[in-house]
Amino acid sequence: MQKTLNEIEQQVGGKLSGGVADVHLLVDGVSTDTRKMKENQLYIPLQGERFDGHDFLQAAADQGAAAALWAKELPAHSPIPLIQVEDTLVALQDLAAAWRRELGVKLVAVTGSNGKTTTKDLISAVLGVRYQVHRTHGNLNNHIGLPLTLLSMPTGTEVAVVEMGMSRAGEIARLSEIATPDTAVITNIGEAHLEFFGSREAIADAKLEIREGLSPDGVLFVDGDEPLLQERLAAEERKVVRVGFAPGNDDIAQELELKGTEGIAFRSSAAGTRFELGMMGRHNTVNALLAIQVGRHYGLVEKEIQTGLNRVERSGMRLETAIASNGMTVVNDAYNASPTAVRATIDLLVSLEDFREKWVLLGDILELGDQEEALHREVGRYAAEQGVTRLFTLGERARWIADAAGETEGTLAVTHFSTVEEAARHLDQDGDSSVVLLVKGSRGARLERVVDHLTKGEKRR
Repeated sequence: MQKTLNEIEQQVGGKLSGGVADVHLLVDGVSTDTRKMKENQLYIPLQGERFDGHDFLQAAADQGAAAALWAKELPAHSPIPLIQVEDTLVALQDLAAAWRRELGVKLVAVTGSNGKTTTKDLISAVLGVRYQVHRTHGNLNNHIGLPLTLLSMPTGTEVAVVEMGMSRAGEIARLSEIATPDTAVITNIGEAHLEFFGSREAIADAKLEIREGLSPDGVLFVDGDEPLLQERLAAEERKVVRVGFAPGNDDIAQELELKGTEGIAFRSSAAGTRFELGMMGRHNTVNALLAIQVGRHYGLVEKEIQTGLNRVERSGMRLETAIASNGMTVVNDAYNASPTAVRATIDLLVSLEDFREKWVLLGDILELGDQEEALHREVGRYAAEQGVTRLFTLGERARWIADAAGETEGTLAVTHFSTVEEAARHLDQDGDSSVVLLVKGSRGARLERVVDHLTKGEKRR
């Protein structure tokens, strides 16, 4: 983003304090963190429960900030020009919305309980074959991250692909109003954040808030196998494209081939073409279909779409595979977890035919509210019933997984660990090249620490 202070003042409804010459001062980008501040950026001090960015004005100036937004009483002396606003967060969001309008890009917004980051990556790779694409990086998908993603769009961007996350009702609506997408994608409805919503039905309603900012002629792409979405979209006036495995979808995955750690292959009924994807798991078929249909919507032909699928750059800790020092294959899917996602990755694990031993290490699944024990136990029973060779758990809540699996009839060996070090030591001693280990847990469980111990940080793909 490049704007003069006068333009910023008008777009955020603020008041510039400083000399007349400051009106025409050009700002190049924004930052909310003085530790990452670049010269000539606009500093936007945010306030939280334990911090106040206004306290770091001098640090921002020392790092080369050109100016700052300000939501407190003006200081007697400021090292840089200030634009006074009522709320710096709202001003950040307003500035992002203005920059999005100014560039006039096509915008694809992606949300869902699981798979939204992978689907965002797939769509970005596909559209990037023909267009200049800007996408969400890292976890910048909330009320702060989305505006920062929009404001980092360079001139020349043709399509933006942004991710929208939430933990409360109303949050997706606000993000959609800021981004005003032309195309919206909902990957699925799971149990993530169940603690704050109480039911999957409420989660579905919250995800569908993405329609709030969707243009009147916009198109919605969804998982057509999810009944909660179909019920709520039955009377939708905008075009809805449904994908999945079930008959009746607009694009149906056919002739699915699970190729182990090499990925998947399937036929798209709508395109009449067979596609290959270097990502493991049946669940990634629907994510790929969403990317294929968004690509077709934006005019790409099948050859271009396959080229994009071949180029996809996955975000970290999403089915990353590596070889441990003992020869064991480790599949790191530890970025986050919900019961639905855990079951999908267990299905993936048992489908891998190149390994004699199929082990899974599961951590706590967070934000499940008063259903957390029951849902953890369901996961344990599922692991026991699906043919996993050994189940390992780590974490206070994960013990419920171990207990339920141990109570389920069968031959599954179950071990619960108390510490990361204990888990890593045990797995390192027992594993060998005949073993594939899947690692899955919520972000708060930080199971990647076990992976790092086993692999010494080495990633294969």
